[in-house]
Amino acid sequence: MGMIRELPDLVANKIAAGEVIERPASVVKELVENAIDAGATRIEIQLEDGGRKLVRVTDDGSGMDAEDVVKCFGRHATSKLRTSDDLFFITTLGFRGEALPSIGSVAQVRLVSRQRDAAAGTEIEVAGGQRTEPKAAGAPQGTTVEVRNLFYNTPARQKFLRSARTELGHVMDMVTRIALPHEQIHFVVSNDSKRLLNAPPTSSRRERIAAFAGADLAGALLPVSGGDGPLAIEGLLAPPDHARASTGMQFLFLNRRYVRDKALSSAIRQAYEGLLPRGRYPALFLFLQIDPREADFNVHPTKIEVRFRQGRRVFASVLGAMRAALAAADLAPPLRPSEPVPPSWDHVRRSAPARAAEEFALRPPPVTPRLPFAAAPEHLDDARTRPRTLPAPADPFAAPGAPPAFLQLHGTYLVEETPEGFRVTDQHALHERVLYEELVQRSAEAKVEAQRLLMPEVVTLSAAEAALAAEALEPLRALGLEAEPFGGDALTVRAVPRLVRDLDVGQLVHDLLAEMAEEDREGGPGVSAVERHRRRLARALACKAALKAGDPLRASEAAALLARRAALGPRAETCPHGRPTALVFSLGDLERQFKRK
Repeated sequence: MGMIRELPDLVANKIAAGEVIERPASVVKELVENAIDAGATRIEIQLEDGGRKLVRVTDDGSGMDAEDVVKCFGRHATSKLRTSDDLFFITTLGFRGEALPSIGSVAQVRLVSRQRDAAAGTEIEVAGGQRTEPKAAGAPQGTTVEVRNLFYNTPARQKFLRSARTELGHVMDMVTRIALPHEQIHFVVSNDSKRLLNAPPTSSRRERIAAFAGADLAGALLPVSGGDGPLAIEGLLAPPDHARASTGMQFLFLNRRYVRDKALSSAIRQAYEGLLPRGRYPALFLFLQIDPREADFNVHPTKIEVRFRQGRRVFASVLGAMRAALAAADLAPPLRPSEPVPPSWDHVRRSAPARAAEEFALRPPPVTPRLPFAAAPEHLDDARTRPRTLPAPADPFAAPGAPPAFLQLHGTYLVEETPEGFRVTDQHALHERVLYEELVQRSAEAKVEAQRLLMPEVVTLSAAEAALAAEALEPLRALGLEAEPFGGDALTVRAVPRLVRDLDVGQLVHDLLAEMAEEDREGGPGVSAVERHRRRLARALACKAALKAGDPLRASEAAALLARRAALGPRAETCPHGRPTALVFSLGDLERQFKRK
């Protein structure tokens, strides 16, 4: 007897669900896309426990008759394709016919649908792939699908679901991706009976972006347009001063479908090359329209990946349009009268030309130390208490009458002699570790120093950020950032950590919320969510406040920083992100390189 057997439908559907349905956000994606294909003008998404207990999607689309209500749970049953040729002319969001049977195999589903002229609707229930007989039910025009207890019959999949907050964040991200290119549709989202989003139809894409990304960002966006043959390009780009800490605010749409493409991502990087510092990413919203025959969406079951027939041509068109839009704009950031003059002499040393720095170095005013948690040894010269009377030497570590114990290379690395050779320290990485350890300790003791703002600043949040805000307030406050809700989509910031008081407040809030939105990597027994958030935010703050490559250091500052490394012990070997803080070279290594051995 042969060993190969056909899989039962239930097993096949569960396998398909593993590719299509990953988490509640995947359920939302499939159901909302079906609603859009049905011509809905209003879509309401109701969640319980971030979607882990319930996802309910209600639309006012065309609805289904009794026959189609039964058929829609069959494998590869779809109204959107007829022949294989249709795969090369896809105009709908869904087309594979896998979503509902996949969901029905791993959850408890109830579907009610009614067409406009029907006297009654039809209701059916599916659990673990088993369907009940359809029955008549009262219902408004359209379709409602309830999905309860996702992965209830596949515990191995269920245990991979994250916290309600994390899953809710993924749902909000998914809704944003779908709603942005469909500004003609009214979207409503609620979780545990609390409304999180109410985005009515808009007459422009800028207005729709404002509903999901905030009015501040939407108002600053630069228009972009272009095209080539079958490709039309429209969109809105953020100027460099509205950059983010991650690519989470980059949205690429092709034929109103959110997509990812390596070539298009490369075009974005090249368009902003030279305009953004390392670690900053532009916010942008690109809407591409192309002849369906020029793109293949059937690359992956999630339909996020796309393949172009003329990829290089598309790349060149997008890059050219973005460069033209940025070149036509005045990218000089406006002066902010409310911004206080930085009190720190170190800020002047970082930003002024080298010649001016030498001139001012003759008589420096009192300064706030660059290393706020690292007190220099008493015997070292300290510019905070003893004014300089001699011109600053060209070598910042050159002391008359004695060779330097260490030197700074390229404003980035500290080199010091050791008994066995020498050590090269990355000043940013080590300072980041020092600040991180201090922040973690002081936040646990509620001793992080905060700088109160003269005028509270209102920061507009995106829909996904607003969903995180309530849980973010406590760990943010522990780190010195005091904020409170202001309406449904904004925060009023009253104080910021003294470490980063010179940073833009809005940028700081967006970056910290983006950090919280990242997948939890420190979870485990005995580690609370608040503790994980506090440590993650401490990493972000330490990175922002730490010395940067190119920052010159006084001898006292360098000595204090290196002294703290010894105090931290083994933890000082890496920065909070895992990069090494120093490299050690032995005398033997040098002798071998110089052929002395």
